[in-house]
Amino acid sequence: GIDADVAGISIIGLGQGRRRPTISFTTADTADIDIDAANITISNMVFDFTGVASLAAPIDVNSANFTLQGCELIMTSATNQCLRAVVGATAGDRMHIFGNTIWATTAGAASAINLVGTSDGVEIAGNKIVGDFSTAGVENATGNVLTNLLIEDNYIRNDNVGDWAIELVSACTGAIRNNDVATDAIATAVDWGSCVAFGNKYFDTSDTDKNGTEIPVAVTVGGV
Repeated sequence: GIDADVAGISIIGLGQGRRRPTISFTTADTADIDIDAANITISNMVFDFTGVASLAAPIDVNSANFTLQGCELIMTSATNQCLRAVVGATAGDRMHIFGNTIWATTAGAASAINLVGTSDGVEIAGNKIVGDFSTAGVENATGNVLTNLLIEDNYIRNDNVGDWAIELVSACTGAIRNNDVATDAIATAVDWGSCVAFGNKYFDTSDTDKNGTEIPVAVTVGGV
């Protein structure tokens, strides 16, 4: 694998679209990228996680101030499915996940981003997350309370029946604002934890030729 263990380094890909550097996970030896030092940035890269079955944490964040920006993450294919793409631990304070595209369009993934531990100041902004997630697009594992979390300006679609776009444990604090989410039911679109929320919108994936609606204060089964 890759052990990013020198503080302050940046790994920056050149080019556009699929003509960017691609890291393909094809053997057990490349099962994860460990972020083991502070202030590391990875930007403008493509990551293909589909060469190995059931990768649990291919981007494994164990240090503070990690930034993943402007990357494309391919989680699933008909052959193999990555369980979770980015996993942030307690030591991953102020992790920034900005402007990425994450695909998991074949069933088998659990979540795109899994927030594990009790980190502070995590920001997830401006991402496009589309998949069939058995848990949620953005997941916060049971018993892990984050503080000062910010989730904003994302488009998150989960095509798994009855599962969430964003799911947080009840004591998480921070803000969830201006996200567009799509699931099969508004009652299982966003689990807010204890975050404040502003301007989030919902679209029912069974609808066509319609516009999303702002999620109300009180969510009921069947919509607004």
